[in-house]
Amino acid sequence: MEMVAKKAPKQYNHVLRHLFQYVKGYWRDTILTWIFVLIESVCEVLVVFFMQYLIDGVHNEDVNIIYIYSGVIAGTAICAAVFGIFAGIFAASSSAGFGKNLREAMFVQIQKYSFKNIDKFSTSSIVTRTTTDVTNVQNAFMQIIRAVIRAPFMMVFALIMCFVTEPKLAWIFLVIIPVCLIGLFLLAIKVHPIFVKVFETYDQLNQTVQENVDGIRVVKSFDQEEEQKANFHGVSLFIYKSFVRAEKIMAFNGPLLNLAVYAAILCIAYFGSELIVSSKSVDLSVGGMSTLITYVMVIMMSLMLVSMVFVMIMVGRNSAERIVEVLVEQPDIVSPQNPIKTIANGQIDFNHVFFAYNGDKYVLKDIDYHFKPGTTIGVLGSTGAGKTTLISLIARLYDPSKGSVEVGGVDVKKYDLVSLRDSVAVVLQKNTLFTGTIKDNLLWGNASASDEEIAKACDIAQVTPFLKDLPDGLLTKLDEGGTNVSGGQKQRICIARALLKNPKVLILDDSTSACDTHTDALIRQGLSTERKDVTKFVIAQRVLSVKDCDVILVMNEGVVVASGTSDELLKSCSVYKELYQSQLGGGDFDARN
Repeated sequence: MEMVAKKAPKQYNHVLRHLFQYVKGYWRDTILTWIFVLIESVCEVLVVFFMQYLIDGVHNEDVNIIYIYSGVIAGTAICAAVFGIFAGIFAASSSAGFGKNLREAMFVQIQKYSFKNIDKFSTSSIVTRTTTDVTNVQNAFMQIIRAVIRAPFMMVFALIMCFVTEPKLAWIFLVIIPVCLIGLFLLAIKVHPIFVKVFETYDQLNQTVQENVDGIRVVKSFDQEEEQKANFHGVSLFIYKSFVRAEKIMAFNGPLLNLAVYAAILCIAYFGSELIVSSKSVDLSVGGMSTLITYVMVIMMSLMLVSMVFVMIMVGRNSAERIVEVLVEQPDIVSPQNPIKTIANGQIDFNHVFFAYNGDKYVLKDIDYHFKPGTTIGVLGSTGAGKTTLISLIARLYDPSKGSVEVGGVDVKKYDLVSLRDSVAVVLQKNTLFTGTIKDNLLWGNASASDEEIAKACDIAQVTPFLKDLPDGLLTKLDEGGTNVSGGQKQRICIARALLKNPKVLILDDSTSACDTHTDALIRQGLSTERKDVTKFVIAQRVLSVKDCDVILVMNEGVVVASGTSDELLKSCSVYKELYQSQLGGGDFDARN
């Protein structure tokens, strides 16, 4: 389930105002839809009105009236059909454009998010909001822009024509319509909270699917298929039961309207018959009474349309609010006004840095270290020590809660974000490769990189050795997520991609963990000889990966408990000494002392 995100405005009209700005570029189609629906509605009501003269013509055996009104009715019906077709075409165009604008706006907004913003939403929730929720709102928009004009205008115009036909019987409609509207409103209010729960559960459903697809190997390895099926069945069953509950409530909709139709027809038949007999068809003719009965059906169809609009609004409302939550979430980290766009060098300064993800529980505490350009810094510590959080502050993926982080002697908050992140390359332990060739993925680092630059980066990252074993070399196509290469090969490709950025700061976050020790050593050797001016942070679980660094930071629970070279730490830090001896053996240490 998603974490609590910043709430969109609770007033639904505020949500609508926010969303309607994304109709931009398609207002012409929307307005034309309204015009065509209005004309279509008028034509349909007029068909019923003209029908009374045709019926009276048949009753009076007036051939001229029959011919005239048959032609008028046919022409009016054709006009209604033509304008209805145009209304459908322009409604589809408008809603599709609205959906496109909305998806693009959400995607662009998500790209601006910092990690702190992303932490407020689960991945599955963001996927649901940009797909299912947008589709719901798009469909609701297409239905509403037609129904919001058609239903009230047909109802009002039909009511007017009832007064024109026979004002003495029009009071029947003034009683029936409010009763039906109140009933429909009460049903909609009852259904609304059910839909809220359903869309929250959709996030959980998507999360279950995503986790199982991403971790299918783990699921199968631990023989958890039945457990996962049961979990999915539970979530799916809840959605099913919720929809059944909603449908049970909405099932009253049809009988309510049918009851109103029958009541109106009975009243018109009873009072209309009396009026025809008493006035000898002067006040009301047979055709007039037939027209009034038909208007009952027209008005009830309009009410049915109103009920459909209510349902669409209920479904669309929940989705709209969830979409607006994403759109109004302001990026936590943005470039300042008049930002600095040039990073002088890779000097790194942590000035009494504290950091907390939520609340006052700091995961980094008083980090105060300074590193010259070209320094190689190793960061060692157990899981949860704060290693990844520390290096995330350099690329300004997060901002410190207290203190400051400087790159090139300047506070990172003063830099243009794009310029800063172009100069700071981060290679994570779990990296992502995209569908395409190996070369396509490498060019993410530098789209204009030459073949020589690509070859050099591949040599340093030890990509070249395994490229020789691939028939297509750099042009080898990668499956989704790079599943057709090994974990170590994937990490090496990602290191080469980072090197193509020509960064001033290179951060390797346990990014050689899947490589063998020999390959790890070759990568470290290549970086030290070919990227001397680059400041390098090496986060690792293996002492071997950091023992040759210029300085090593040993972290525990957000605090740097010791720092120095490997030799210095072996003498002064018991934690480092224990790790060293357990991983590399005590003989080496004893021999040197």
